[in-house]
Amino acid sequence: MAKCPELIVVGGGLAGLLLAAHAGERFRDLLNITVIERALPKAPEASLDTRATALSRGSKELLESWGFWAELSAAAKAIENIHVSRKSRFGSALLQDDATQNKPMGWVVENALLQAALLTRCEATGVDVIEGHEVVDFTATSDRPALTLDDGRHLVADLVIISDGAESLLRTQLGIGAERHAPSQFAIAFNCETDGADTGIAYERFTNEGPVAFLPLPGSDDNKLRYNVIWCAHQATQSRLLALDDQCFIDELQAMVGWRAGRITKIGRRAGWPLSVVVSRELVRSRCLLLGNSAHTLHPVAGQGFNLSVRDVDRLIALLADELQTESPFDSVARLSNFERASVSDHEQTIAVTTLLSALFDTPQSLIDSMSSAALAAIDIFAPIRRGVANFGMGRR
Repeated sequence: MAKCPELIVVGGGLAGLLLAAHAGERFRDLLNITVIERALPKAPEASLDTRATALSRGSKELLESWGFWAELSAAAKAIENIHVSRKSRFGSALLQDDATQNKPMGWVVENALLQAALLTRCEATGVDVIEGHEVVDFTATSDRPALTLDDGRHLVADLVIISDGAESLLRTQLGIGAERHAPSQFAIAFNCETDGADTGIAYERFTNEGPVAFLPLPGSDDNKLRYNVIWCAHQATQSRLLALDDQCFIDELQAMVGWRAGRITKIGRRAGWPLSVVVSRELVRSRCLLLGNSAHTLHPVAGQGFNLSVRDVDRLIALLADELQTESPFDSVARLSNFERASVSDHEQTIAVTTLLSALFDTPQSLIDSMSSAALAAIDIFAPIRRGVANFGMGRR
């Protein structure tokens, strides 16, 4: 019997684990799959220290069709509508799907739960997850890529999925460049509790320094209303805000977002980072494909980064299915490039829209300032525009 091809996924983040879990179930007897991850994050002890991911309607439908949704649905918080507003300016919009659909626009799932579910799937399908080690040597110039781990293990792959993050070392070693847009905005991520009503509404508020997003989270053990928050601001503001004590930080946040989500009563641990946009110039080189943040790191406005990766996984699974029907799987760059061709339009559109949204309100120019407020009002008034924006957020392309 011919030996099964070896698929190695470098990077055990959500995108890498999703691909490995789905491929493990779909091609259980056709592929040997290995995931290499230096350090899987541990589940937080406090509910206000969790991190979360927004899943669009389209991503949920894909996960459901793959049989992944059942274990997530009970702990996923539905986003019924999205309220978009501008601080200290007129114009706001309530984004919602066609009333006849009677379905949420998206869901929020805590990363620890999503990661645990994917790891369980990987284990159940025989995926070999190598945790606590990293690739120290990587060669893709011979017939098959070769990887050496820090414990001396030597692995040879028929196909390598590079999913080791925005600053991907393997991408650099392959000689693939990336376009980088220096950040004018810096993020602060945290969870908070409020005394507001649980309406299932997510809030996106644009300020003169960037957006502030409130994503509803599943209730805590004491049934407090929780939100996952991403606050984007300029570097000086971010540094000042991170240095504040909790109460002073809450006061500034409340003044920034208003009272639609209720009174903010408590916040969790804050984390900050620069919001660079990094886009790989290639997705395919030799027997290597790029996935997740290694391929595209987006601004978090509209929460499209992981949803784009979910669609990439769908395209990659189709490519794997085609390749496994050939006599020599993964030996043709021309065939592997079908993934890149299938992805280009989706990538370009998603990156362009999120980059535009992040920059549109980040300007002191009075003309653009007035136009952006008018644009929000137009979205709210004109149903076709509102549906188009909602469809983008739900992952419909």
